[in-house]
Amino acid sequence: MTQVAKTDVDYLAAAAEMVRTSQKITVMAHLNPDADAIGSTLGLTLGLRSLGKQVTPLLSDRVPEYALFLKGAGEIGSELPPDLEIDLIVCLDSAGIDRVGRIYDEDPDRFLRHPILNIDHHRTNPLFGTAYWVDAAASSTSEMVFRLLRELEAPIDVDAANALLFGIVGDTGSFQNGATTPGSLITAGELLKLSADSQGIAYHLFERKRFAAARLWGQMIAGIELDAARGIVFCFMTQRMLLESGATADETEGVAEYLRGVEEAEVVMLLKEDPDATVRVSMRSRPTVDVSAIASALGGGGHRQAAGCTLPGPMGEARRLLVEAFDALAIR
Repeated sequence: MTQVAKTDVDYLAAAAEMVRTSQKITVMAHLNPDADAIGSTLGLTLGLRSLGKQVTPLLSDRVPEYALFLKGAGEIGSELPPDLEIDLIVCLDSAGIDRVGRIYDEDPDRFLRHPILNIDHHRTNPLFGTAYWVDAAASSTSEMVFRLLRELEAPIDVDAANALLFGIVGDTGSFQNGATTPGSLITAGELLKLSADSQGIAYHLFERKRFAAARLWGQMIAGIELDAARGIVFCFMTQRMLLESGATADETEGVAEYLRGVEEAEVVMLLKEDPDATVRVSMRSRPTVDVSAIASALGGGGHRQAAGCTLPGPMGEARRLLVEAFDALAIR
């Protein structure tokens, strides 16, 4: 591990120098990508290409439907070609190298053969890589990528601006959650000056739904359960619900945020059943509850008010593990 600097400004400068001296760059982010993972990956890719870099963007899981309006999102790859020449791997928004997912799991030794620059805003990041720039005070990795591109004096066109604003708006919940900072608002303002489409981004992130998705939301919300003693609302998505509604698992994006408004709940736990019966968990909370502690205890990660993990099924067992971790950590 090379500790490259002592201050945030120095970490940024060192990260910029590492990128500046590399030509063939592979950019990737965490599995089950959210808006920030997608926005930071795409924004950095477009920005570095404007400098003449050869950039390959990769995500282990496909880009969700709601993000495909972003120019270039559909071109993000999902396989690391065995013959791809790499000067530098930039790992974004990943609180651990294993969070990259399948691309890393299939050939972890390959990652040892290349320099890795770790750029992230998760406070649980273990500072992996050849060098790292981790800023837990940043709203999002997309905000950090904007600062990096400015440091590199890279042109930021409207497509890159849209991608970065998409990531910031996603991680701040449209500037309504605890990730919202003066820096995030200033950066958003700069991106708006570059003609980023804030209304279009908000529509695709929070409003646009297919009829099938609306049916799925109805099924899920109809089945919510309240654990009043613990202040937890549980919500479930099963494979049968997907079959009956015709929706996809990606289209559950936003359900947990919606349920965070339930007056009796301090925590929302959304459990989504995968085809192999494993359960993906998304947690949201009020400012008084740190759900990242629960996620970390169960092998996941995230932020104080937004975190997640993957658990063995069935649903009942996953719920038991969540409650057990909640109680063991004396969350309330």
